[in-house]
Amino acid sequence: MALRLADIYEELARMHREGISGVVATVVRADGSTPRNAGAKMIVYADGRILGSVGGGTIESTVIDAARGMVGSKESKLFSYDLADGQDMTCGGGMEVFLEPIASGPMLVVIGGGHVGLAVARAAKQSGFSVAVADDRADMVSAKRFPFADLRLVGNEDLLESDLKVDGETFVVVVTRGHRFDKEWVSKLLVRKPAYLGMLGSETKVAAAFAELEAEGTPRADLDTVHAPIGLDIGAETPDEIAVSVVAEIIAAKNGIRDTARLMDKIGFKGRNRD
Repeated sequence: MALRLADIYEELARMHREGISGVVATVVRADGSTPRNAGAKMIVYADGRILGSVGGGTIESTVIDAARGMVGSKESKLFSYDLADGQDMTCGGGMEVFLEPIASGPMLVVIGGGHVGLAVARAAKQSGFSVAVADDRADMVSAKRFPFADLRLVGNEDLLESDLKVDGETFVVVVTRGHRFDKEWVSKLLVRKPAYLGMLGSETKVAAAFAELEAEGTPRADLDTVHAPIGLDIGAETPDEIAVSVVAEIIAAKNGIRDTARLMDKIGFKGRNRD
């Protein structure tokens, strides 16, 4: 059965309800000979899957690439395409495509797909965040392990130069499998100045990592912006308990509550998250 426009709108409504990130592409102008008319729509999901079409072939591939780069953004963009100029198409017409990010919750990037990373990502998703997860081990960021994630990426901190977008509105949790990996990620992430940057670990581990980073040239003032040890001090022990403390701290940061120590004074809990 052919895809109806109503199917696109129903899927957009579902994505809004469930906090699924993506971009909707709409052909707003079609001059001359073009593969689709004005009004054609396509949804591009964070992982590159699509629903609908704006023309197929090279033009559609170009639109998908542009849309994937906008996942998690709040800014819409208008793109113009000359189908006779470098698109490997013989239509000879012209198109304008409007790309509009689908409204979703704030973006949380989880670096590390281990037990704690999985628990944090799950709790954040249930709290209304869009979730991206990255790990250099493919099996730790598989669709089977993270079926709810909006974006799953395999690689190291070099992903920040390509598919992983982090800016002043992004929340980031670093929970890799080792001290060395944590340190490298934090060093690269600080340059992006995320809205929240937290690192898992005991006070001893954090102090050692920060000492190394400072010796390598990272300003102490930048390191002081990192939430480490991560999470509100509720005596968390298990991955799920740590996830609750971490997501609670992120929500506090999102809502403009900077001094979370005052929250702990009221609650009265003591203890820090463990390695």
